[in-house]
Amino acid sequence: MTSFRPTAFWTLLSTTGISESDRSRNRDGSKLVLMSASYPRNKTVPTMIKTLAKVFAALVASLLLTGCFHTQLKGSVGGAEVTIAPLRSPDNILATATSALPADVVERWGEDLWDEWPSLLRLLLVGVTTLDKPLPTLDPAALYVVSASGGADYDPDNSLDLADNPVAVQGSWHVIATGQHILDGNLKVSALTEALYRQQLTVLSAQTDAQIRSRLQAAAELVVGDVDKSGSVDYDDVLRWHRSLDGKFLLGELEAVDALSDAITSGQPAAMLDELAKDVLGGQRVEMVFDVGTVIVETYSWESPITAANFLGYVRSGFYDQVLVHRAINNFMIQIGLLAYDGLNEDDRITFSLKPSGASIVNESSNGLSNVRGALAMARTSDPNSASTQFFINQANNQFLDFGSDDNPDGYAVFARVLSGMPVVDEIAGERTTTVSGVGSDVPSRGVILESVSLL
Repeated sequence: MTSFRPTAFWTLLSTTGISESDRSRNRDGSKLVLMSASYPRNKTVPTMIKTLAKVFAALVASLLLTGCFHTQLKGSVGGAEVTIAPLRSPDNILATATSALPADVVERWGEDLWDEWPSLLRLLLVGVTTLDKPLPTLDPAALYVVSASGGADYDPDNSLDLADNPVAVQGSWHVIATGQHILDGNLKVSALTEALYRQQLTVLSAQTDAQIRSRLQAAAELVVGDVDKSGSVDYDDVLRWHRSLDGKFLLGELEAVDALSDAITSGQPAAMLDELAKDVLGGQRVEMVFDVGTVIVETYSWESPITAANFLGYVRSGFYDQVLVHRAINNFMIQIGLLAYDGLNEDDRITFSLKPSGASIVNESSNGLSNVRGALAMARTSDPNSASTQFFINQANNQFLDFGSDDNPDGYAVFARVLSGMPVVDEIAGERTTTVSGVGSDVPSRGVILESVSLL
């Protein structure tokens, strides 16, 4: 069962407008909020601590039960109809529930306690969902879809307070979860999970559950940071991400998530939701500084999540800093990622070493993208799923490298495009080349250096 950290709980109570006198400290010295700005000032500290202990118990009980979810768009959504079904058989409903309205929370915990709670805590407990009856047996490894529809958004403006006039939600939104995730509970059904759900729908019929899980993992690395403070980023961080509390962990634009939320709320058609979901995944821009100029590229995070996440992981680690272009063919492409530049020897000759090869990734060449001029694609061996660190930039239109082509039916996976700097690519592709033992032919003779690669 998912654990709940008390320090995280105190963070939930943080609101704006709290004075220094309203604060205390955790054992580690970090500040924690004992009451919100709206908390009654005549409460004694022991009374406040007792009340907060009750709130803590309430939140734990509400969020850590098997089959518990929290429905949210820009704030908590109460009164939403929630269902659980196998991902590939969404009409086979296994369980149903309705997310909590304010009146439901008051009925469960009492009006006196409700009146004592900080406004943010009231908001967080609205939208908590427990199933109407015990779950049937779930396969922990299988994929399911949790769907929410209707209800009312009690914080449509993300003001961290219950709205006097909540906004009716006309559409539906979803989260993909394994059986184990559902058994563990504490899942958020949000616009962010909807974006990743829609991304998987585009390939669902052609992908196994294991492949969908890999895509979800990669997509998580593209959109969020370490929300649950586990020390690494994974799909659990998407499932835990809360719009009101975890906005700083979003790697993209909150405006894109909010636009998708608004479209769901107003009941927009699927085609519009797909386009807005693409904006949530976005594209990461990367600067490549060669010794002859700069190239700016942008990833295709929606179409190639695994390949894009793989590439960006190496960028963040500095893998591509100070490497040599080891292959350059005019009117074809330039290739990078095999050789580290080790400087000049005493004779002013280039020295190099082989870069370590990372784990191979699945070939995403069937993503509908083409190896046109300016497209970045992964290099590989004759094994379609052998790409790891090496990539190339197409200098010409090379559709014969595309998935399903006569020459290369398995294709080479395109994962990014050049936004600016193609003249630099042209210059490198036109370099005089030679053959180097242990490397191959078409190696630029003078040693073209990729000096640095960084996120923008």
